[in-house]
Amino acid sequence: MLGMLAHGPATSYDLKQRVGYTIGNFWAFAHSQLYDEPARLAEDGLVTAAVEESGRRRRTYSITDEGRAALAVWLASPTPEQTEVRDLGLLKLFFATFGDESTLLDLARARHASHKARGDGYIAQREQIIDFADRWQVKALELGIRFERTVEEFWAEFMAELEAEGDR
Repeated sequence: MLGMLAHGPATSYDLKQRVGYTIGNFWAFAHSQLYDEPARLAEDGLVTAAVEESGRRRRTYSITDEGRAALAVWLASPTPEQTEVRDLGLLKLFFATFGDESTLLDLARARHASHKARGDGYIAQREQIIDFADRWQVKALELGIRFERTVEEFWAEFMAELEAEGDR
């Protein structure tokens, strides 16, 4: 949340939008967290909240110097945790022995198409932001592209295996 606010002031709705087209691609946020967390950060002095005088009385949050310092500490701390992959297709593949194996080709086709579309989307996004995004945002997007292409390749190879078995 502090990182998102380091990009500039935002309402909770603005944060939801920013997360949706940036880090939401690789870091899941509960919508309630996007609305509750800024208030908690304000209580801790890490952000300030300015309330509109009239109208919807939205709160616009801005990161404070203390918030920037906390963000810097967090960014500098080691990250030993393993990456968590949550992929429904992979989960179904793992348990496929208990189902109808004739559905595996459909699963492989669907997962291949999904990862191809996401990878293509990331490439289009990179082209849109390449001239103004900072280099680390572009690097993060490049990892997303590589990840999607690798998974896409896995499902393509699996489809080919299944199709070859069907031709026998």
